[in-house]
Amino acid sequence: MTLRRYDLLVVGLGAMGSAVTYHATRQGLSVLGVDQYEPPHDLGSTTAETRITRLAVGEGPQYLPFVERSHEIWRELEAESGAQILHECGGIIITDQQPVPGQRWEDFVTETARIAERGGIEYELLDPASVRHAHPWVNVPDNRNAGFERTAGLVMADRAVEVQLELAQQHGATIQTGERVETIEPHDGFVRVRTDAGEYEATNVVVSTGPWFSELVAPEHGEQVTVTRQVVYWFEAEDLDAFTTSAIPFVMWIAQRDEDYIGLFPMPPGGTPAVKILGEQFLETTDARSVDREVSQQEIDTFFDVHVAPKFSGVTRNCVRSAVCLYTNTTDDHFLIDTDPRSENIIVMSPCSGHGFKHSTALGEAVAERIATGTSTYDLAPFRSRHQDR
Repeated sequence: MTLRRYDLLVVGLGAMGSAVTYHATRQGLSVLGVDQYEPPHDLGSTTAETRITRLAVGEGPQYLPFVERSHEIWRELEAESGAQILHECGGIIITDQQPVPGQRWEDFVTETARIAERGGIEYELLDPASVRHAHPWVNVPDNRNAGFERTAGLVMADRAVEVQLELAQQHGATIQTGERVETIEPHDGFVRVRTDAGEYEATNVVVSTGPWFSELVAPEHGEQVTVTRQVVYWFEAEDLDAFTTSAIPFVMWIAQRDEDYIGLFPMPPGGTPAVKILGEQFLETTDARSVDREVSQQEIDTFFDVHVAPKFSGVTRNCVRSAVCLYTNTTDDHFLIDTDPRSENIIVMSPCSGHGFKHSTALGEAVAERIATGTSTYDLAPFRSRHQDR
């Protein structure tokens, strides 16, 4: 039987996959997107409503072109779909004045300020007293550094995925959901993909499967990532109007230990009517098949008592919702976007170490350009495999 051959087959339709699918159709490619679930869903990394976005990206200057372009694309998607995706509510970052050397975040306020200056981004260093004056609900002590970016904000993650997939279909993409990919095999000039429902052929394949990444990629790529379980909480507010995107910025509060990090997200219009707060941990690994997706009352109580109550006022201990999110982390916390060792026609682009969504649609555009034209406006070289010298 002769199989229809697509220009591009995208495996996994979360943050990266939905973006590549959308932008590839805009490039005029014939595209098939396949996902084992019904995206957007709550089983992987693209879940929990919102993601922080910052133009001043303290993780490194290589990210700045992608987040800047992503902000432009979010607005283009809003104009095309009528859905609001980006809320520029501003963002505050708080760190210790003497961070521990080698810590994941180190002096993130200072590094963010440096990148902001280099990129011409408005970024203001604040003293703790001014933070407390402007935002009395933030209990920041005097021995902290703080910075504020006015153009930072929140991206509606689930909505962005949904919009990109809907628009991709309007532009001609075929989307197959509830279909699990079992093998990806390169052949002479094309790639064959077998699922639990059938077989497909494509000139190019993008593997963007998030926490399922290691199941389908070459071992030298799979061994570079680990999956960690993260928990997101929504706590009741004493005055919910005081915690909306029109009233407050987000807060990233960075401590000396990675596991003491805490992030507070204001409530967007139509969001869960509560204050979203999360921590991060990188000590205990898991996988997408066996992860514990239940959040116990003990977890909720401990998180509130240890992390929330000392730092934020106006938030009650009543947790109205919780969710488990999965980070797919590389060994150096940077992205992994590269070709498969078996074939230049297979591109892997999922491990984003918990900070990928803000860049995702521009990365999707860059990969789609590369597939369609052989080159890209943006430099993807910093995200190649660290195990290969090319």
